[in-house]
Amino acid sequence: MANLLNTLRERTLPESNWILVLPPWGPHYHWLSYNLQRSQLSWSLFFDIKSLSHFIPIIEFEDFLHLSSSKSMITIPYVYNLQHFSEGWGENFEEKLEIRKCNEEVSYEKKDDNYYHGWFFGYQDRVRAKQFDCLSAQGFVTILADHIIKNLTWPQDVNNENLIKSIMFDRAETLLHVDYGGYNYWRARRSMRYARRLINLGNRFRADYLNSIDIHDRTILIDDWTKMKRHHGQALGGPYLGIHLRRRDYVQARPGHIPSLEHAAKQLCYHLNRLNLSLVFIATDADENEIDELRQYAYNICNISTNQIYTYRPDEKILEKILDGGKAIVDQWICAHARYFLGSYESTFSFRIQEDREIFGFEQDSTFNRLCGNNEGISCEKSTIWSIVY
Repeated sequence: MANLLNTLRERTLPESNWILVLPPWGPHYHWLSYNLQRSQLSWSLFFDIKSLSHFIPIIEFEDFLHLSSSKSMITIPYVYNLQHFSEGWGENFEEKLEIRKCNEEVSYEKKDDNYYHGWFFGYQDRVRAKQFDCLSAQGFVTILADHIIKNLTWPQDVNNENLIKSIMFDRAETLLHVDYGGYNYWRARRSMRYARRLINLGNRFRADYLNSIDIHDRTILIDDWTKMKRHHGQALGGPYLGIHLRRRDYVQARPGHIPSLEHAAKQLCYHLNRLNLSLVFIATDADENEIDELRQYAYNICNISTNQIYTYRPDEKILEKILDGGKAIVDQWICAHARYFLGSYESTFSFRIQEDREIFGFEQDSTFNRLCGNNEGISCEKSTIWSIVY
């Protein structure tokens, strides 16, 4: 979506002033604290909004709603539900868009007021759409720019206080990233600095338990990401092994590549001995019983005590403030500062940690590694390397 916005700003007049509206977070499949708020969460809870705006103009969804002077329902002129072509890609790949009948049941319905109503991130009592269509799409996300420029005109009642000149694309994952792993991808990724309070929590944990501070670890970040460029090998990392260990559904989803707790402990011990380290931090969705079991295996294999293997478990008061999403970012932050990192096979969470480590400037040999499945031994095929681009 960020690349789409860049394309629109390049190809339209400055007064168009396209701005990306950040949809609220949640609910997320991995957020299991059902007693806490899990939806309508602003980006500022997790990210530095000022940093994001150095890449493209952005606005939080709540602020978008306040653009209207109306205190009741506001109207989005166009809402599109993106979908694949029902007949598939065909023999030859080509970029194409076409308004078609919806392939599946959608969450938008035309009501008696002649407007379309839907979930709208939990704001169904505040937002409606004037027009809704299912848009079959094949290609890169920037093809939406052609559709917007050529086909869209604003409704005649554009001056209506309830209507905001805007377009919403649902299911944007239908389209391909135009520059995955390229210059603009990394500009967007570098702009995604985390909220300061989450960074502070991660830094405090590193200092208190892992003997890790930025000046010693060579992981100091410049406040303005646009002025920062690091080279591989500049970052050293704290004196601990960082591990992302997926459990729960992933054990069944990737049975050949996700280790048992015993095999994970064997790999943990192997790398501690090889790297001459004695501390471990584990980001995981494992429950406490599994963590205790892993610690016991590690103790039996390499005599590492339970107080040398850490997980981040904030107290109830802190968790109420940062929520499950904030806890995940603290986990990510601590793993990103480790001397050596082991991820989980094809895990997007591991990928994000690897990206953070690329931004810090770690040697790639210390970053793009993963835990091996039971039948893969201790040393297995590394993760795919996505090098940072400046």
